[in-house]
Amino acid sequence: MKKKIITNGGVEIPLLGLGTWLSRGRDCQRAVEFALTHGYDHIDTAQAYDNEEDVGKGWKASGRSRKEIYITTKISTPNQGYEKSIRSLEKSLQALQTEYVDLLLIHWPNLSDIERTFETWQALVELQRRGLTRSIGVSNFPVDLLEDLLGRTDVVPAINQVEFHTFLYQRELLTYCREKGIQIEAYSPVARAKFFNHEKLVKIAQKYSRTPAQVMLAWLINHDLVTIPKSIHEARILENADIFFQLDREDMDILDNLQPQRRLVQEPNLFKD
Repeated sequence: MKKKIITNGGVEIPLLGLGTWLSRGRDCQRAVEFALTHGYDHIDTAQAYDNEEDVGKGWKASGRSRKEIYITTKISTPNQGYEKSIRSLEKSLQALQTEYVDLLLIHWPNLSDIERTFETWQALVELQRRGLTRSIGVSNFPVDLLEDLLGRTDVVPAINQVEFHTFLYQRELLTYCREKGIQIEAYSPVARAKFFNHEKLVKIAQKYSRTPAQVMLAWLINHDLVTIPKSIHEARILENADIFFQLDREDMDILDNLQPQRRLVQEPNLFKD
């Protein structure tokens, strides 16, 4: 659980984190506290999740030192733009009860005003310079938009957080990001539990005496991808952490080629499947 990857800026990020999308209130607070007191060091949130205050209460309740944990948040689309992004992070830091975040991402590219998204990137660069975030990156950026961004900046994103799982193996994006030194971070890593009965996945899970979810998460870890499975249930949080085992090359090949390949998270006008 303590395995980490060093990103292009020299900052370590834990390979496993707790996702908090749709988690709010006491459920979110308890989940964060439980995760941080049971081996997790990495918590992922976002302005759009409307739970930064809950995450802040949860990590404080854990009793963990701030330096021991890794916190990610994201600039929401309504908060894009240079000045607005800077002001919005100040509010996020207050809600999270921290003086800095470890990773700050642009949550979605705004295709209706892409220049505003690029302004936001410049704000992230400035926020990193000020020490308000240790690393900066993007989320939901396909190759063409990464190319566009890299043509406008000297600062390469540390992370691209995208939907990535055995049923959405984004080979082209992964190859491109590795060439540019961008670490892929996988959200929806168990494909929202929609394929747990898949025959090949079940067979591999039985071979390792694991659940289909654990195999899907282990597949990501075996590919050296950061993963942030979400849950508010203690048993599931523990199950999702028991994923650091080696999959045979044959099984990796099978998992690399599962069908169907299907995107589950859609943003209008961005992805065309």
